[in-house]
Amino acid sequence: MALMFLGGYLEAEYGKSWGISGLLFTITGGVGITYFAWCWAGRTPSARAWAAINRGPALALIGIPAFAFPFFGVGAAAFFGLPMVIALPFGLVSVFCLVLIFIGVKDPPKWWGPRWFRKGEHKKDRKGRQPQDALATLTESYAAPPPAVLSQEEVRREFGHVAEPVVQWKGGWVRDPDTDEQDHALARKGTVEGTLAWYPQGLGFAATKREDSLRGKTTVVTVPAGEITGVEVVPARAGADGRRRRGFWMRSPFRRLVVRTASDAHVFDVARGRAPQVAAFIKEQAGQLT
Repeated sequence: MALMFLGGYLEAEYGKSWGISGLLFTITGGVGITYFAWCWAGRTPSARAWAAINRGPALALIGIPAFAFPFFGVGAAAFFGLPMVIALPFGLVSVFCLVLIFIGVKDPPKWWGPRWFRKGEHKKDRKGRQPQDALATLTESYAAPPPAVLSQEEVRREFGHVAEPVVQWKGGWVRDPDTDEQDHALARKGTVEGTLAWYPQGLGFAATKREDSLRGKTTVVTVPAGEITGVEVVPARAGADGRRRRGFWMRSPFRRLVVRTASDAHVFDVARGRAPQVAAFIKEQAGQLT
């Protein structure tokens, strides 16, 4: 929605002066229609996610097409110099959606939407879990009591009660690179948000306080320096095998860090794409201690 309004603003303000009248409307409307079609088809759990969140159906089935279709119709007619009458079918879709908006419809009518949505097939994606939107989950994270001992404290206990990190980075522990599930509405798929830190004794990961509260338990990964056998960087969305997993939605766009031991391989996301720098640092530190 924000992209469409930005495109509309740029079109109205600069379209003619830039000599591309109608192009921005066409692009933003086309993006909106493509997204609407992707949501309607619902061929993957990601494409059906809108159906399980608060106000998701109203946005995907009413709000987006209300603006995307007329943007595309009017923009294409203006850009290609065609009669505006070709925009009429697109406008009819918009009128239908706008009528629903103006009469205060909060959810689409039971007969409007793809068959899988009307039959409730999207509920199977949640496997019995109650759907929540991001705002509700954020509210819950403040209301839910955290564990008696937080992950940050548990890491220090693993390395010694007085252990303090030498350096730390925001990121996440990729507990399962193959899963298409989120632990909650604020989580990336198969990933626990937290802080990756280097201690004098080795590498430690600790979940954030919010994660501790939402998950109801601590999440800690520790790798003593003497046990590290390899450190490498793999592509975004990849596991320890270096193979990219399908699906961009709710996964980090940056390359990942892999820390290997003789018996395991730990995969981490590192914020702001700093996995290569972190890998170089760990190699240097681990080499000094072995």
